[in-house]
Amino acid sequence: SFSSQFGMLIAKRLNSKEYDMAGNDHYERKGQQMNSFTILLVEDNPADRAQIKECLQAEPSGKFELKEADTLETALSSLSHDEFDVVLLDLRLPDCSGLDTARRIIAEYKETAVIVLSSRADEEIARQAVRYGCEDYLKKRLLTPAVLNKSIIYAIERKKILQEKYDILNDLDLALEKIDKLENLLPICQGCKK
Repeated sequence: SFSSQFGMLIAKRLNSKEYDMAGNDHYERKGQQMNSFTILLVEDNPADRAQIKECLQAEPSGKFELKEADTLETALSSLSHDEFDVVLLDLRLPDCSGLDTARRIIAEYKETAVIVLSSRADEEIARQAVRYGCEDYLKKRLLTPAVLNKSIIYAIERKKILQEKYDILNDLDLALEKIDKLENLLPICQGCKK
């Protein structure tokens, strides 16, 4: 029946995680295990870029593929050609600055987690960045390998959970449309029985 098919679809979405015998999750993303990340680092300052790369390389918990961009336009071009798990984003770039930088990426690439890395310790901008859809706002001067790695892992997981919720809602909308169509056919079928 339709309701059992829909129930199976929802269960399949909710149980899309696979676990090994020890309880560790193994997400697959185009043949790639989830402990391997694709990261786009958007930073124009060479010293800051070196610090961030050093933090990424110092944390042994996962492998990553890193691409770099020094302008927003270069970042948008990379995002249009490749799939990234996370964008590490400086808000002050030569071609764009402030929260508009984050907004442009989030508007076009909703499925990609964005973490802002800033030299400024402005809590209001940090809150606004999260309201606009950034997963985190980290101060560069307080950045450590552990802090950056934790932020990346949590950002990717939050994005994945949010996407699963959107997918379930989309499936529910489709199911409700099918129910409406079936209800519209019901009077015709009742007329056939007479």
